Amino acid sequence: MLQKSFFILNIQLSDLQGLKYERFFCGIFKVMENVILIGFMGAGKTTIGKKLARLLDYEFIDTDQRIEQLTGMTIGELFTLKGEGHFREIERDLLLSLSEYTSPYVLSTGGGMPCYHDNIQLLRALGTTFYLHRSPGELSHRLKNAKKERPLLVGLSESELTDYIETKLADREEYYRMSEFTLDRDQQDPKVIRDLLRILHPRSIQKS
Repeated sequence: MLQKSFFILNIQLSDLQGLKYERFFCGIFKVMENVILIGFMGAGKTTIGKKLARLLDYEFIDTDQRIEQLTGMTIGELFTLKGEGHFREIERDLLLSLSEYTSPYVLSTGGGMPCYHDNIQLLRALGTTFYLHRSPGELSHRLKNAKKERPLLVGLSESELTDYIETKLADREEYYRMSEFTLDRDQQDPKVIRDLLRILHPRSIQKS
């Protein structure tokens, strides 16, 4: 069952009981089945995105990995050698190029991507956006134990990491919340997202 904390343009799904979903959504949602996962680093976008892509038989795209492939440099090297500003321009160029895709995909975005330029509007235009919400405490624990090195976190102590997350998350939350849907931890299940997409795109999301 879909939970109350899914939001659609500030309308709760629980308030839509009894409506003809397809008819209701056709005037609101773009006819596009791409899935866009948004959230802070360490929220689980890549892990969930890969599982969801397999469920839907979609291509999976991780923006950081794609940038590394295109530039031949790691994200850390880009930050160190070229600076964050240059990296953010590459992110935007990548977003613009995704509008040319004709096959459906699940997109895992970098944590800062929605917060620069007009990227959040571009992301919303590309597909249905989901914010994977995690508390600062959860993010700190996940990032502290993560194997992947994050350029913005290099050299931070545990207390500095927590402070950094709280500060950055406060700055970014307004952009993350512009996603069509916000999913709390217990709703961040690929099958939940798939079932929601079946309501939004009943003709294109196949039963599996």
